[in-house]
Amino acid sequence: MLNSSRNKALAFIFILLLPLSFFLYFEVLKQKTGVRIKELPHLSTTALPPFQLLAHTGDTITEKQVLGKIAVADFFFTRCRGICPIMSNQMKAVQDYLIKQPNLKSEFVLLSHTVDPYYDSLQVLQDYAATYGAVDSVWLFVTGEKAQLYSLAKDFYKVPTLETPEDSLNPYAHSERFILLDKEGFIRGYYDGTDSASVKELMKDIVLLDLAYQIESSKPKKK
Repeated sequence: MLNSSRNKALAFIFILLLPLSFFLYFEVLKQKTGVRIKELPHLSTTALPPFQLLAHTGDTITEKQVLGKIAVADFFFTRCRGICPIMSNQMKAVQDYLIKQPNLKSEFVLLSHTVDPYYDSLQVLQDYAATYGAVDSVWLFVTGEKAQLYSLAKDFYKVPTLETPEDSLNPYAHSERFILLDKEGFIRGYYDGTDSASVKELMKDIVLLDLAYQIESSKPKKK
């Protein structure tokens, strides 16, 4: 019994120290050999543009609340009978993963944009957030003027969004992609939000992006 308890304690300590060990390994490797950790590409030439939306929490959200954080964005609607439930479950997995990583130093925000703002009222979004166990400080469901939401999707995030009024079951078509943004508001990755393997790749890239910020902040300041 004593050995079993000791083994469980050691396993718990190992899990806690693994992200830190990951960071220290790459830091030592970089200092000794000049090898850099994987750098995510910049997939947008411009940063997140100004916007003003309303979160399910009742708070007004602008680009100022997103910049300075690592962000993951997607587009959905609550009446969706297709890919949205899968995407929301996967985003919940991302949320839970981030919350359980004690050695991540960056702030994070997950932004789920409705493409059906006429139906998805604040109360509807609040109920939807509760259904998927959203933690308000991490995962926000946002609505606003339809033109602004669609402009963000098409012009900045570069994902398709359109109405399909002839389809009574799914009156809106939108991308299944999760989009990763760095703290400066540039797109650093696209991931299939319906595929567990792709979402795990997103989680890994979030860790790598956070590590890159940690390494950068640890460098001596130039005088």
